[in-house]
Amino acid sequence: MKDISFVVPCYNSEAYMEKCIDSLLIGKNQVEIIIVDDGSTDKTGKIADNYHKKYPQSVKVIHQENGGHGEGINVGLKHATGKYFKVVDSDDWLDEEAYKKLLQEIKHIDTDLIVCNYVYTYTDGRKNQVISFANVYDENKILSWDDIHRFKLTQYPSLHSMMYKKSVLDKSNIDLPKHVFYEDNLFIYLPLVNTKTIYYLDLDLYRYYIGRADQSVQESQMVKRSSHQVLVSEKVCTKYDLTKIENKKLRRLMRRECIFLMTIGVVFSRISYTKEGEKQYKELWQKIKEKNPKLYHSIRYTTMATFVSFPTRLGRFISLFGYRLAHKLVKFN
Repeated sequence: MKDISFVVPCYNSEAYMEKCIDSLLIGKNQVEIIIVDDGSTDKTGKIADNYHKKYPQSVKVIHQENGGHGEGINVGLKHATGKYFKVVDSDDWLDEEAYKKLLQEIKHIDTDLIVCNYVYTYTDGRKNQVISFANVYDENKILSWDDIHRFKLTQYPSLHSMMYKKSVLDKSNIDLPKHVFYEDNLFIYLPLVNTKTIYYLDLDLYRYYIGRADQSVQESQMVKRSSHQVLVSEKVCTKYDLTKIENKKLRRLMRRECIFLMTIGVVFSRISYTKEGEKQYKELWQKIKEKNPKLYHSIRYTTMATFVSFPTRLGRFISLFGYRLAHKLVKFN
């Protein structure tokens, strides 16, 4: 069995995918790389096939009709055979030295989840920003949820930092929606209830590229696709009854994720300053109230999501101010 299965969802990625795949090939026989060509119309499929021809023992290629990033993950997960599973977006890459250390250490790790740091890498001259979790997890130990410490405001579980054991993902019945952006939040959230053990490596492993104008995290795209964020927020917040989560720290983390996603969903619905946006965020709250009333009453009136949901111009102003502040703290686009 390979130590890691990497899935690389690609859509018209010819300009940058080679840097991503080349960074993963350092893993040689320890890893498998599953390139999912998601209905690309450029040379993405041809580039992927060339990698398979050159590295048939390491690289698999799947060509499919366009289904979106989430469907790329779904398909990659179905074909993955490694012990651990990690998604690497086609415009991102892994740091060589950190990756080599991970490959050495992973031979001796057997936990449900491995966590590493990630780095925002900018193209506009800004200094790279490391998101470290050294204050949250003790390094090089098998941890339970009882062993973790508090997250800072700028820290949260993400696709870039987390690598689940494949068996945990299979148990969690992952099926991400097609043609929906920000679905990675579902991918991270759903398996938490099946995760019992965690291992943290203080490695700046994942390089998260920020710079393309059409990236889903760019402000204009997030406003344009606010309905996608709302849908994902609804799915996350209605999936589990958190009162049934026995571990207190895990329950707190999952509640925090719900608050975070609700806040993002409301903010990007409102900063468009449209009637449709105002209607959208109100309907989101109503759906949470109907489908998960316990969570609704827990987060509706006393959390960060409350303040960005204030009605009229005041609420929109708070939404925009909160977004600008968050962007100043963590330059995520």
